[in-house]
Amino acid sequence: MKLSGFLAGVVMLLVSACGGGGSSATPAGVYLSLGDSVAAGSGASDAGTVSSAALVARDEGLELVNVAVAGATTADVIEKQLPQVGNAVRGREVALITLSVGGNDLAALIPNASCQDEPLPASCPLDEALVGVAERLETILSRLREAYPDAPIIMLAYPNFFSGTGHVFEGPASRVLPRLGETIRGASSHYDGVRVASPSFEGRGGELTHVLDERFDPHPNDAGHRLIAESIESEYGALLRQG
Repeated sequence: MKLSGFLAGVVMLLVSACGGGGSSATPAGVYLSLGDSVAAGSGASDAGTVSSAALVARDEGLELVNVAVAGATTADVIEKQLPQVGNAVRGREVALITLSVGGNDLAALIPNASCQDEPLPASCPLDEALVGVAERLETILSRLREAYPDAPIIMLAYPNFFSGTGHVFEGPASRVLPRLGETIRGASSHYDGVRVASPSFEGRGGELTHVLDERFDPHPNDAGHRLIAESIESEYGALLRQG
């Protein structure tokens, strides 16, 4: 990272250490959140205050600029969200970028009967779908790096939101999501200053999501969003320590 980025990181660490967090009168920089429903805060009781993005912004003393939209795919991030970023940020210092995307690209595979067997048969189009995701993640990361060469980027590797619930999608998700995680990690490895947050919901889907609620919703609840935020913050801290 350049000196300006390093100094911004030092300031953020000092604010955090002093308990400044979201109460700081002057945010240490912009936190840019892109992606899908997880990044947008779906499932949280109040997306503006207890979603994972809102929690990270508060804990790190950053100003949240969230252009994420529920249902977004990698193509949506490229075509709809990246073009918004310049106007949304308006030339301010970007101290953190997070990216939660790829899940909707594969969503149709989870209920696909051909993707419910173990091992996955050739009739399950997972490999083809992942190739497309990898290509589009490369496009997203290359454009973000071009625009913000010093900004730390944290990508989300999706936890299995169905884990431990006994839901019919638990098994298929356990086969599809690890492969998506590998693809996300592969894309991240091509760029400096990019790390992957990997929160685990293993056996805790009923506790951390709305899967078992009377009104079914596979998104994280407030506790799930907090766990995701903590995973992002851990990776962010690791990047700041690297300097």
